[in-house]
Amino acid sequence: MRGPAVTPLMQAEQAVLGSVFLDPGQLDQLSPWLRPDHFYRPIHAALYAAMLKLHADGHPATAAESGEPIPLSWVTDTVREAGTRARGLNASYAHSLISACPRPTHAPVYGRMVLEGAAIHRSVTQ
Repeated sequence: MRGPAVTPLMQAEQAVLGSVFLDPGQLDQLSPWLRPDHFYRPIHAALYAAMLKLHADGHPATAAESGEPIPLSWVTDTVREAGTRARGLNASYAHSLISACPRPTHAPVYGRMVLEGAAIHRSVTQ
């Protein structure tokens, strides 16, 4: 059985999540306007919701200064939290998202692509 087709929207979702895994500080720029329900794939929405929750709870990774190493617990805690919302998620998938991110500093650009993709899907549905 084959997985879902890799579309530009899927690539944007993967890139924005990979960006936040690599640099949790990107949430400060994304959280005011990008919501979990903007993500097309439920597993991506669950991961983003988990990132937002951990950020709100003050996870140490979200307080790290730019250039400081990100604790591995950021990935494992995010996957564990997201697992309460989506089944079949594992650390291996999270690491594939990290490798799908071309440039972590471009998280707002990837986020805008996700937002535009959500708007297009809503328009088609209506």
